[in-house]
Amino acid sequence: MTADERERIARLEVHVSNLSDDLLKMSSKVDEMHGFLMQARGARWAIIAMASVGGFAAGTAAKFLPFIKG
Repeated sequence: MTADERERIARLEVHVSNLSDDLLKMSSKVDEMHGFLMQARGARWAIIAMASVGGFAAGTAAKFLPFIKG
């Protein structure tokens, strides 16, 4: 094995090591986001319910507002 090949392998090892560190960081971030989303599961239904009520109110208001003269 030549010196050039050894140098290339050493650079490759450093590169793989850095990629491994980055992957671990991303994995921890994904785990944090998953935990947050699992906590917000109940709030999701509350948001959907509020959006539904708001949409119904807006539709009803749009239906009756043309008849009201100010």
